Amino acid sequence: MLGILIVEVYLPFVRSLKEKRKHIYRLRAISREFNAAFSEIENHDKWQIATVVYVLVGNGARNLDSSLERILDRIDERYEILGSKKSIEPIALDIL
Repeated sequence: MLGILIVEVYLPFVRSLKEKRKHIYRLRAISREFNAAFSEIENHDKWQIATVVYVLVGNGARNLDSSLERILDRIDERYEILGSKKSIEPIALDIL
């Protein structure tokens, strides 16, 4: 199964793209704690908004949901979240 978490974070205190990169680095550090893939996917040119995605692979929906919620909680501890979308999808692999 694949767990996907998309989060839009508000950074009202950021005054430059260079300063925004520091916060993106902190958001990426959260992904390392949960062994998740991470990427900034939108709003690259906006200083005060970051849209990021975390992706996890696992065996069960319950475990993935729990991990994604913990990631969301960690982000919420440090930043204001404007919106989030969570999805857990089955993966079909066609092996010859």
